Amino acid sequence: MPAASLALFAALSLASAPQGAPPASGSVPPPPAAAAWPADDAGLSSLATSLVNDWMSRTTVPALEAAMLPCFQFVSFHGSFDRAAAAQQLAAMGAGSPKVSDVVATRAGDALVVTCLLRVVETAGGKPLPGDASPRIGVWQQSDGAWKLAAWASLNMPASRPAPGAPAFAGDAALNAEGATMISRFLGDQHAKRLEAFGKSLADGMQVINFKGQKVRKDIVRGAEAATIDEPKVADARATRSGDLTVVTCTLTMGQKVGWTTLPADPAPFMAVFQGTGDAAKVIAMANTNKPK
Repeated sequence: MPAASLALFAALSLASAPQGAPPASGSVPPPPAAAAWPADDAGLSSLATSLVNDWMSRTTVPALEAAMLPCFQFVSFHGSFDRAAAAQQLAAMGAGSPKVSDVVATRAGDALVVTCLLRVVETAGGKPLPGDASPRIGVWQQSDGAWKLAAWASLNMPASRPAPGAPAFAGDAALNAEGATMISRFLGDQHAKRLEAFGKSLADGMQVINFKGQKVRKDIVRGAEAATIDEPKVADARATRSGDLTVVTCTLTMGQKVGWTTLPADPAPFMAVFQGTGDAAKVIAMANTNKPK
């Protein structure tokens, strides 16, 4: 069987496997086996859908951790969480009756960037979150023969977004400072309308979730041309790294005017995933939890 057909067959087989049942007590399902990259967009979408469904089927701390890279971070309206704290937080939130739709899959180097809409039963602080479909973004990379998550972000939040909490982990001070510089430089180019530099920092396969939903590179470039943004203020930056991926989360204060819409200059959790280092680093995924009041 040709390699492209074999890859697509593997993705489709995984997608057809039961996804909603939790793992048996004491067992930890392995992450989906890695294979050759799909040959076309349909195969990429099928692979992405199977990976999201597998991720949402993981409801215990061991099962969640088994699918995470060491650099894993999760960001939501709560704030940011590293691998250990995220597994606890996600298990506590629950993931009842997940329904995945509108999957968009792109490739950025050796990373798979996936956005989707997800309708799921979740709680926060013991209170139910809205049940409407809301955007999610994830970044997967192959490691030790399996697909594992480097980052996951959720825009499911109460109608009135509360002030974010402090990051759930301290991280490495030097790497945190590097991450803060990376985000500040990137957003600073947008603020100063250095649009050529801003565009060069976006990978071709990058995707974003924000108050407008799921966006790809061309949407962000157009938005940067049209939007007026306040000078970005980055606080509580946390950076983690595995291989060529650097995941940076922070509390970002950055008001924006986009057409007739105004985003408040209120602190909001923010995530950017970079591929590469230094001046050559490119953004492959972003999540901005700020929204109009």
